Amino acid sequence: MGGLKVGLALGGGAARGLAHVGFIRVLEGEGISVHAIAGTSMGAIVGAKYALNPNARVLEEDLFRFLESDVFKRAHLDFLKEDEGKGRGFFFHLARYVSKKVYYTLAATQRSLIKEETFNDIMEFLIPDVPVEFTRIPFATTAVDLKSGMEVVLQGGSLREAVAASCALPGILPPVGIDGYELVDGGWLDLVPGSVARRLGAHVVIGVWVGSDLGEACCWESSIDILSRADEITRHYLGVFRLHECDVVVAPSVGHLSWADFDRAREIMMTGEEAALKALPTVRKAIRKARFRRWFPFSRSSSHSRIPFSVYP
Repeated sequence: MGGLKVGLALGGGAARGLAHVGFIRVLEGEGISVHAIAGTSMGAIVGAKYALNPNARVLEEDLFRFLESDVFKRAHLDFLKEDEGKGRGFFFHLARYVSKKVYYTLAATQRSLIKEETFNDIMEFLIPDVPVEFTRIPFATTAVDLKSGMEVVLQGGSLREAVAASCALPGILPPVGIDGYELVDGGWLDLVPGSVARRLGAHVVIGVWVGSDLGEACCWESSIDILSRADEITRHYLGVFRLHECDVVVAPSVGHLSWADFDRAREIMMTGEEAALKALPTVRKAIRKARFRRWFPFSRSSSHSRIPFSVYP
């Protein structure tokens, strides 16, 4: 029958996605092996690096090396970091940037705020140019095709290109062309790709949600404020709906942080570690249930539909 396979579904959230590192560090320390990884956006970066070299310490060191590099500094990824609206959705921050009239000027002359050359430098620093199939842990990522509007699952071809496509924030980073698709950030349709982890053969899927808090909002002073809030609500509930494809959902307490809080990397990683420690009993319970279902497929409990556990520390 083969051994039970545990899969991770690592969500997108830019700087908040660094919580994945702390989460993985705990699983590794507890001896919980990972057999499949699906990631979106920052979850794709962390997931791909760990899938290539399943060593949490090396993963952490590599990411800090990137955050301290000239490549990261040249990207100016903190340009949307503002105290006002902290923790709000990406569209909210983009709208605030539009209000400065800087984005409007750039948008009229180029496809993204960050130049393609800079984006390529970032990907070259982070992800080696090897086939996806070279990862030691089976890995896949997701992106959205601008032409068809469909979700595209990438589990073959260039690992660097696949991760870049999943990270291509619309308007900020340029779309990535692969096999006739024009691909952007996969989180726009599936913030935590649990079904993809299951497609990779996982019997139990642990999802890690690092999206922003929806919270309450007020004082809509313009049509952009209203539009951004409506977009924020839609994307939040779409993301929550798709969480039901996971067996366990762990949500580190990072939703109040900005997507650009990279200067708080160590704190964010520790938050992921704390969430993992709180979730361990639920994770182990889900693994036991999955193992029972595999060994006793005709038991009464297996006839019921799978009900996902949810952990929100």
